[in-house]
Amino acid sequence: MTRGVRWSALGVGAAFGFLLTASGLGDYDTIHDGLLLKNPYIFLMMASAMAVAFAGLALLRWLGRTRFAGPLSLPHQRIERRHVYGGAIFGLGFGIGATCPGMTVAMTATGGLYGLVVLVGLLGGLWLRGSVERRQQRTPSTEPETSAATRAEVPAR
Repeated sequence: MTRGVRWSALGVGAAFGFLLTASGLGDYDTIHDGLLLKNPYIFLMMASAMAVAFAGLALLRWLGRTRFAGPLSLPHQRIERRHVYGGAIFGLGFGIGATCPGMTVAMTATGGLYGLVVLVGLLGGLWLRGSVERRQQRTPSTEPETSAATRAEVPAR
């Protein structure tokens, strides 16, 4: 990672955190009222963020490259069961905690004790997932070995 990428990431992160806090999205009550459908503010903010992202991606596609990463390559993957589970867990956490990871960091950075509690939970969940993943990598695969004859019958792509 080059020095320019690191400084850009730091600048974007600082701007993002400042704007989250300045917009009120780092406030528990704002998020809570939105999730209870009492206030459309968070949904309007999300819609505006999606519009900006759409315009930015359209510009990057037109340019064909990014500032630091070179040629633009957008991944296209099939939806898998793990994506659905991950989205459900994220949504559940967002609903219960009334905050997402970015907002949690903004809450914590501005001295919000609630943000710190949620951040500890987020870090605990990340640690737990890493622990499970490491354990899965150490466990030998239960799939049957394919013989050389079976592999020879499967056409190469």
